[in-house]
Amino acid sequence: MNKPLKKGLSYTLSVVVGFGLLGGVLYYVGWRSIFAQIRALEVVGIVAVAGDVLLAVSAWILSWLVILRVYGIELSLRSIIGARLSGYAVSYLTPSLYLGGEPIRALMVVDRTSAPTTRIFATIIVERFLGGLSMVMFISIGAFYALASPQIAPDQKNLVIIGVGFIFFWIIVGLINFAGNFKWISRLIRLLRYPLSRWRKAFEQAADKVSETEDEIYYAFTRHWKGTLLAFFFQSLATFFIYMRPQVFFHFSAHTTFNFAQLSLLFTLSIVLSFFLWITPGGLGTSEAALIGIFRLVDVGKAGAVAFSLMFKFVELLIVVVGLFYLFNKGISQLGHHRKNRSHT
Repeated sequence: MNKPLKKGLSYTLSVVVGFGLLGGVLYYVGWRSIFAQIRALEVVGIVAVAGDVLLAVSAWILSWLVILRVYGIELSLRSIIGARLSGYAVSYLTPSLYLGGEPIRALMVVDRTSAPTTRIFATIIVERFLGGLSMVMFISIGAFYALASPQIAPDQKNLVIIGVGFIFFWIIVGLINFAGNFKWISRLIRLLRYPLSRWRKAFEQAADKVSETEDEIYYAFTRHWKGTLLAFFFQSLATFFIYMRPQVFFHFSAHTTFNFAQLSLLFTLSIVLSFFLWITPGGLGTSEAALIGIFRLVDVGKAGAVAFSLMFKFVELLIVVVGLFYLFNKGISQLGHHRKNRSHT
């Protein structure tokens, strides 16, 4: 079986599994009670939910805009928004959270500026890395409450420790590597030329390009540190809007107020489980099932938990549609042009 066909079948299977799980959740909870929770939002609540999502996405865009500017990369605002939303759409629909659309985002703008490709990729890596740092900042608070909470079973606490530890490990490794410019990634690629000597030249060329990108990332922590701090502020703002989602939804649907500890607990458990359960496009089915258990810890019924997930997912899908529209109308031709240029060089 060729690779594209295998990938297509794998993706189709994940879609089928996602809809199957969602159907099971709707049957288990009762779709009428779920939609009753959504109707309880009324117009003001729906606007608040949409505003929360739009503010988070806007903060992500502003963060990347700042990084591009401090690197001296001039792109139109339309190109930045379009590429960012297209990358978001691909990441959202890829059964692996956060990373799937980043190469697409880079390739969509690389021919619209004279900046080196390695610099473009560096801005995206820095932006995503700062997002990870802001997420860790909020997760660390939630992990404390999760481990101290008597409502969470020991095996669930072990899951929190493993998940948070996994996230912390890679963020810290990345911070040390990039801030110190140790070039561990390019060095690892160079080492592959020995056991795989047949592709020795290819590995050397790849390592050179990655090394250039690592240099560019290092500049974010040295030459461009002021801009990096501003970009980190916008990333933290985006994470805050995600952190506040339960409060926004349940304030309007059930007039419920969560305290700081509860919001931190919900955020941390949701993020940790998303790393393990984002195995379907958009976390379809898996996230709804997981949130039933998570929200039970703060005395929210299963209908409310599923309604919360579906409402935010609906708004996110509208943004995904905008990103895909831009990708298919602007990005596909751009990607084709980029491949054509590469074939002539």
